Amino acid sequence: MEPDKLYNELAEYFPNTLDLMRHLDVRACWEYFIFEDSIEEDKQKLHYFLFKDSEDSLKMTKEDPGIEPDLILYFTERAILNLIEDSPDADEYYSRYKHVMENPKPGLQIDNKIDKARLKLWKLGYKKWQSDFNF
Repeated sequence: MEPDKLYNELAEYFPNTLDLMRHLDVRACWEYFIFEDSIEEDKQKLHYFLFKDSEDSLKMTKEDPGIEPDLILYFTERAILNLIEDSPDADEYYSRYKHVMENPKPGLQIDNKIDKARLKLWKLGYKKWQSDFNF
């Protein structure tokens, strides 16, 4: 899929699924890198940010929002599209995420990196988020 079409498809899901960042403070930010077939590839297909803009709003942008990301997430295109298929609620999305994370297959890969100290993340609401979504 062309990068702009992929971005538009993802933008129909991520900013409209507010519960993905439930419990997190405003300005929680995730940075996404999407790769064609393997997260080991040198060149990403798509790079964007998702952040909590207000208590009732998530924003998605290709431009750096000027917020240090809390998490950096890596997906293959097929993995992220499978995760959002049929617009699941946040609980189902994270269930699918954990399944792919624990059972990677060629073309279906996910990885993540925590970009802040755990105590700082807990102050931003990640402790409750982590407990709620069983991470």
